[in-house]
Amino acid sequence: MRRGKTAILVLGAVIAAGIVGWLAGSSIESPADAAARSGPPEPSLILAQVEMRPLSTTIITRGTARFGSPQILSLASSIFKDGPGIVTSLPATGTDINEGEVLMTVSGRPVFLLGGAQPSYRDLGPGITGEDVRQLEAALSRLGFDPGPVDGRFDGATAAAVAALYAGAGFEPVVATEFDLQSIRPLAAELVAGSRAEAGVQVPADEVVFAGNPPVRVAERTVAVGDERANPLMTVTDAVVAIDGSLSLDEARLVTPDMQVQIDEPDLGIEATGVVSRVAEAPGTDGVDGFHVYFEIVVDGAPPSIVGASVRITVPIETTSGPVLVVPVSALSLAADGSTRVQKVAGENVVVVPVDPGLSAAGFVEVAPTGGTLEPGDMVVIGFEGGSSSAAPLETPAR
Repeated sequence: MRRGKTAILVLGAVIAAGIVGWLAGSSIESPADAAARSGPPEPSLILAQVEMRPLSTTIITRGTARFGSPQILSLASSIFKDGPGIVTSLPATGTDINEGEVLMTVSGRPVFLLGGAQPSYRDLGPGITGEDVRQLEAALSRLGFDPGPVDGRFDGATAAAVAALYAGAGFEPVVATEFDLQSIRPLAAELVAGSRAEAGVQVPADEVVFAGNPPVRVAERTVAVGDERANPLMTVTDAVVAIDGSLSLDEARLVTPDMQVQIDEPDLGIEATGVVSRVAEAPGTDGVDGFHVYFEIVVDGAPPSIVGASVRITVPIETTSGPVLVVPVSALSLAADGSTRVQKVAGENVVVVPVDPGLSAAGFVEVAPTGGTLEPGDMVVIGFEGGSSSAAPLETPAR
């Protein structure tokens, strides 16, 4: 009986030891198994598509739109008039006046707007010579009224062109006889060569006003209809819209006159183009601080809402001639020999394609394959997700 109990106890101990050993063995990992279980997951590729698109490096800044530089218009006196006269018509503020148009009337007589830098200061007529006559002839020629040679001599052809200007506006020109002129010629007419007017069609000094860069826009009137004519008459600006902006010192070295720019302000529905007209030679001019350089843009076909608005200005510094083959900058890597390459997915493999990089902008770079093929729509590696970022995919040479 004792022997039977002993055998049962021994058998139970063996079974218990076997169970404990099995449990212990099933819960113990080898170092290799532990490393495999705790190691990083296999990395997956982050891909981007090869594209065809234009590239442009740009400078982006802001500016405020305005009409052109103001000019104050005044009228000279004429020996053909007894007094200053009464203002009988005026353009409304904001009106654009083109060259050759009647700016206003004084005592029913027209005042023509012509382009020129020199103000009208004397009556002009046959026999008069000088730069003011040349300026008049140049304006008549631009308007299609043939004054003959633009030589600074008021002759018969000039008189005919002046008569045509007046007739086109519905007015009769002033025509003086020698008898008329004898009593009103100024003293200078007899003392200064080229100052003695002869009989014929005349241009009274108070019937023409010269302004730079017409057309002009009436900004402010300083006389009213019914007033006695007095100077100044009004302030006008260039009808062309300009934008005042500023550039950092580094940016200013890259921007030059005649560069094309893009102008927009989405909140105001403004979208336009323009041309850089001036870049200041030094910082701190034209109202900008000493760390910036002023520049001016002339707007093409300015939208009505742009004047007075703060707008975004984009200046392309370097631009491709059209769409080019591009990849994200992060797709480029350097080979051991210093050459540049991308990694392209080809089926289940990744192949290396050597490339020559070009212009880089907005996170993309222009590429030209120097071996293998690279086409729009191909997928290239730009990174890895999961696991070590240094893990490299299987690479095979490009074919």
